[in-house]
Amino acid sequence: MDQTPNLQLPYIAPSQAQKHVTHNEAIRALDALVQLCVVSRTLKEPPAEPREGNRYCIASGASGAWGGKDGQIAAWQDGAWAFLQPQDGWRAWIAAENCLAIFNQGQWTDFRPATNPVDRVGIQAQADDTNRLSVKSPASLFDHAGSGHQLKINKAGDQQLASILFQSAYQGRVEIGTIWNRDFSIKASIDGKDWRDILLADGRTGAVQFPGGIVQPRTGKKLSGLIFLPDGGGPAVLEPAAGSAVCASVSADLLSLKGKAAAGIFATGMRGVAMVRIWNTSKSPAQSAWAKWDTAADQLQVSDPAHIRPWVAGDAIQTADPANQTIALDISPLMQKQLGGAFPQDGVLLGNGAGGDVTIPCPIASPVSSGNLLIFKADERRRFNVIGIYG
Repeated sequence: MDQTPNLQLPYIAPSQAQKHVTHNEAIRALDALVQLCVVSRTLKEPPAEPREGNRYCIASGASGAWGGKDGQIAAWQDGAWAFLQPQDGWRAWIAAENCLAIFNQGQWTDFRPATNPVDRVGIQAQADDTNRLSVKSPASLFDHAGSGHQLKINKAGDQQLASILFQSAYQGRVEIGTIWNRDFSIKASIDGKDWRDILLADGRTGAVQFPGGIVQPRTGKKLSGLIFLPDGGGPAVLEPAAGSAVCASVSADLLSLKGKAAAGIFATGMRGVAMVRIWNTSKSPAQSAWAKWDTAADQLQVSDPAHIRPWVAGDAIQTADPANQTIALDISPLMQKQLGGAFPQDGVLLGNGAGGDVTIPCPIASPVSSGNLLIFKADERRRFNVIGIYG
């Protein structure tokens, strides 16, 4: 063997004369190939005035002094062209294109690092199993390629999470997206734990709700709009009365009254519309419970069975608060039925026939629902139709 197997560098033979010629030939080949950087890979014929040491990857269809040397490396050394045949896997920097190329299967192709797919990517930040793409930067740009750009956040199904979370000191402050459903929402938090809905947009109808209300920017006070009850919901009647009765029996959450006196506490139109606070004055101090009249029998159904567990037959029941002689109503059943959900209303617009309309403010939160209470005086005898709710 008189040359190396990879670069074909000549060996110096034993007792060879002019050993320096063979040695210099190998050095010239190394100078051409090591840290290979070529001027171009698109030329088919030699340049008119090459510089000493310039190297080229000869393009297909070569002619002139490069004829028949397609794909080889041409090096201008000592006023002549030297040709070197590249092997698969050789790399060359292409100066004219500012890129790295690799020789493979007879041609030079661009070297592109594999990035699809990769497990994690961290840019000035550490990526982890949850945040597999992590970027620490003053800004991020998602530019268009063509006329526009679309950012897509996909989830497995409607009941999953797809959102953008804004944080402060790594605690959540605002979240935007389709959060555990298909409706668009905006939520806010003061501590990253307790969240409040700011905006809800129904995915089917496009209707928008502001559960926390809208604040007047100058006064800081919440604005209140009148929501009329929709047509077709049936009459909604409130007929508060300082009624009284005697308990006949107690069973779980059902309270039976003697003499079928439930009608004295609930007008027929209030059935399924409101809950009333009832008081057991046989107890000292008086005990209360919230009840509605929506059972087939002439009974009251309380919101919490624990409230009437100590009550027994013969106890005296009344609707007026013994302390201040007022009657409290919770109309969350009405709001749930006709408006699709209960909320802390600011007031209720009531109609009283010939007596005209009246607005009752509702500043007190209900202890049994997300609505607010309506408070009437115990001597109120008028019958009201619910026209609308301020919310």
